[in-house]
Amino acid sequence: MILKNKVVVVTGSSSGIGKAVAEAFAKEGAKVVINSKSNKEGGDAVANGINALGGDAFHIQSDLGNSDNVVEFFKRIVAKYNTVDILINNAGRTIPQSFEALDKQHWLDTIDDNLMPTILCSKEAARIMKLKKQGAIINTSSIRGIDHTGREGIMAYSAAKAAINNFTRTLAKELAPYITVNAVAPGFIHTPYLDKCSDEIKQNWLKLIPIDRFIEPEEIANSYIFLASSPYITGTILIADGGFTLKIG
Repeated sequence: MILKNKVVVVTGSSSGIGKAVAEAFAKEGAKVVINSKSNKEGGDAVANGINALGGDAFHIQSDLGNSDNVVEFFKRIVAKYNTVDILINNAGRTIPQSFEALDKQHWLDTIDDNLMPTILCSKEAARIMKLKKQGAIINTSSIRGIDHTGREGIMAYSAAKAAINNFTRTLAKELAPYITVNAVAPGFIHTPYLDKCSDEIKQNWLKLIPIDRFIEPEEIANSYIFLASSPYITGTILIADGGFTLKIG
């Protein structure tokens, strides 16, 4: 296992994609840092589950949209594991809202929830990785961040994810040649968020997915393992959507 004993930080990993990614890296022998903003119970459960299976994980609850919190977050990680090898920037959330109802605070809150943790955590992780001239940063984007696939009703979220795509490519140039920076742009993943949607909405979405099903979190986690294991790939936005973007344009 080429990821054995690597220190992997997965933000927003108390549920959904982040949880699946954390568990996937743990199965590869990595030491995993779990993070949650508010779901302490979920974060503790993920870490405890990994440890119960013989892995090595611990949970830090922290709002990573705050720069002081981010500095302290990485201090705690280095105090326990001495370094950071891989950073998975997965923290974020979607709050549906019509364009007419969007005020400045909604835009700022969405940026703080989705873009700023990626930027702030990347800065701290890069500082650590530069010391050993090695590391990987993988950001969670979205199909909604692709130029032509932003969705009405989640405009601020779509814009934040588009910014992550640009940030990913630019940071890849900034941190080359020793640190790789990539992103995964998931399509419709079978998460608790999807379960809250009506059957009608889900059926309409399925019509747009060539593989005719939603993607399981454990499947999308393999995309992160692939990128973390590929030192020759950087500046890539890996679209993992079951072909959804083939039909939208």
